[in-house]
Amino acid sequence: MEAAATFLLLFIIYFLGCLAIVQLAIRPMKRLVNDSSGNSKHWETNYSKILLVSLLLTLITTTIAFIAFP
Repeated sequence: MEAAATFLLLFIIYFLGCLAIVQLAIRPMKRLVNDSSGNSKHWETNYSKILLVSLLLTLITTTIAFIAFP
């Protein structure tokens, strides 16, 4: 139980740090684009890419830290 709590705490802290760094590298983008038929418009963002990269980096760094410093 203690190990899971420690892993979760590290994961949260690393996630916030990785999210800040990834947002500097990949600028958040939000633009209005036409759909294929040209009748309506919708918002296109890259937020999911930023979150996915942050989660993957966090999972890798947290796992390394958890194994290296038991």
